[in-house]
Amino acid sequence: MKPKFGKKPSFFIKFAWLLEYLFVRVVIIFIKPFPFCLKIRIGRKIGLIVYFLDRKHREMAKKNISDCFEGIDDRRVKEIAKKCFEHLGRLFVEIVFLKSLYKKIFIKSKIVNWNFLQDVALKEKGYILVSGHFGNWEFVAYMQSVLGYTLNMITRPLDNPHLENFFRKIRESYGNRVIYKRNAVREMVKALKKGEGVAFVFDQNFGEDGAIFVPFFGRLAATTPALGKVASRLNVPILPVFSFEDGYGYKVVYNEPIYPDPSLNYDENAIKLTEKVTNLLEIAIKEQPSGWFFMHNRWRTRPEDMKK
Repeated sequence: MKPKFGKKPSFFIKFAWLLEYLFVRVVIIFIKPFPFCLKIRIGRKIGLIVYFLDRKHREMAKKNISDCFEGIDDRRVKEIAKKCFEHLGRLFVEIVFLKSLYKKIFIKSKIVNWNFLQDVALKEKGYILVSGHFGNWEFVAYMQSVLGYTLNMITRPLDNPHLENFFRKIRESYGNRVIYKRNAVREMVKALKKGEGVAFVFDQNFGEDGAIFVPFFGRLAATTPALGKVASRLNVPILPVFSFEDGYGYKVVYNEPIYPDPSLNYDENAIKLTEKVTNLLEIAIKEQPSGWFFMHNRWRTRPEDMKK
């Protein structure tokens, strides 16, 4: 729940925010005594309950899955949609308990191509770590901070300030720094010029002027221009990383760094870089569809909307 653009939140909205926050705290108190594996299973059940209660996002997920996978039958669509919501519930539990569960998740996880991170980080010229709303991207960022590769995390603040403060403390608890999107480009440039890593989740619909439209599951998707333009302007590498559910842990896969092409101009590079990381995300989703947020209206903004 959020106020209309440019309006201050009403008393009703503020009260609703407080109730949302208190509900989360109650859920945490209820789940906290349970062992690790049971916490994860409870999280999945919470996600399944949301699947049945939230008709709007359930239908959005099913539509997106059907549109993305040609020839898929209704039974398989419903199965993937349910698993997406179960993963969302698991993600919620893992994030709210991230500080206490981190070691248990890490022990059960695998890291693939860790050398790609070392290659870009040790050059001390700055790099952009990029992922999508896939797997547990929060765990990846937290893991890097624990292992000494801290990040400047570009995020959109939650509408609920109580929850935003709660999750921000978790994100910054081991050295990472949160940067909100309204100041993102300026702060990204500062951090990269200092040779630091910047973490970027790029796969939400970008319905503003300057959107880059790139192919994503056969349809053009409005994507933030900041990723490609900043990397191109500063000539820094983009390091894609995706975390795949693997039992009670994750298989965290770092992809080969993507560098701007010196033969292309600034705008061409921005588009090409955005296309490349979008294609890598699509490949990851095809490998494990339940790991992505299909309930998000990713293709909401069309090229003709920008023309209007």
